[in-house]
Amino acid sequence: MKNLLYILMVLVCSFTVQAQQTPISEANDFYQKGEYEKAIKSYEFVLETHIESPEIYFNLANAYYKTGQIAPSILNYERAKLLAPEDGDIQYNLKLAQVHVLDKLEVLPELLVSKWYAGIRNAFSAKLWSYFSIALFFICLVFACFYLYSNKVGLKKLGFLLATLCLILSILSYSFASQKTKEIAVREYAIIFNPSVTIKGSPDDSGTELFLLHEGTKVKVIDSLGDWRNIQLSDGNEGWLKKEDIEKI
Repeated sequence: MKNLLYILMVLVCSFTVQAQQTPISEANDFYQKGEYEKAIKSYEFVLETHIESPEIYFNLANAYYKTGQIAPSILNYERAKLLAPEDGDIQYNLKLAQVHVLDKLEVLPELLVSKWYAGIRNAFSAKLWSYFSIALFFICLVFACFYLYSNKVGLKKLGFLLATLCLILSILSYSFASQKTKEIAVREYAIIFNPSVTIKGSPDDSGTELFLLHEGTKVKVIDSLGDWRNIQLSDGNEGWLKKEDIEKI
C-alpha cells in the first residue's frame, strides 16, 4: 500500500512539473524558430501563471525587440536585470534597446562612495548575496573555533581577526540581499509605454505642462494620487502622469 501511494505521489509530481515546463518549452520552440509573435504570447502566458525567471524575461525581451516593440523589450530586459544583475548578456541587450529611446537624459552626479557602494550591491542577485552571507557566517564560525580552542597565541589572534572580518562581510552581504529583495518586491521604477506623454506639474488634466517624455524612458515612481503617478527622472526632474502611461518594472 505504501509503495502504491509512493508511486502515485511520484506520478502526480511528474505531471505537475511537466505541466509547468510545457508552456515554457513551447515558447522556447517558437523563439528558436523565429516565430516571435507566437513566442511573445507563450512567454506572457507563462508569466501570468506566476512563473518567472531571468531567462523567460530575457527571451521575451528579445522577441519584443525582434518585432520592433522597444518599450516592452526594455521593460522585460529591466525585469531580467532585476533578477540577474550579474548577467552580461542582459546588460548588453538592454543598452542596445535603449539606443532607440528618444529621450537622452543626463544622470545626476553622485558621491564616489555611493556609486561604489551601489556598484557592489548591484553586482549580484539577492539569491547570490544570501548564499554569500550564509557561507561567510559558517566560515566565521570556523575561525571562531580557532580563536576559542587554539593554544597558540598567533593562531588565536588570526582566528579572531578573520572571524570578525567574515562576520562583517556576512552582515554586509545580508544587507545587500535584503535591499535587492526589497527592490524586487517594491518595483519603484517603471517604463513609459505611450509613444509620447506630457508630464504635468500637478495630478490634474489642467495642470501645467512641464515637459514631454517618449516610450521606453525609465522613470522612478516616488508618489501616487488616485490614477496619477509622481515620477522622477535620472536628471532630477519630477512631474505627474497617468497610471496607464507607464508599466512597472
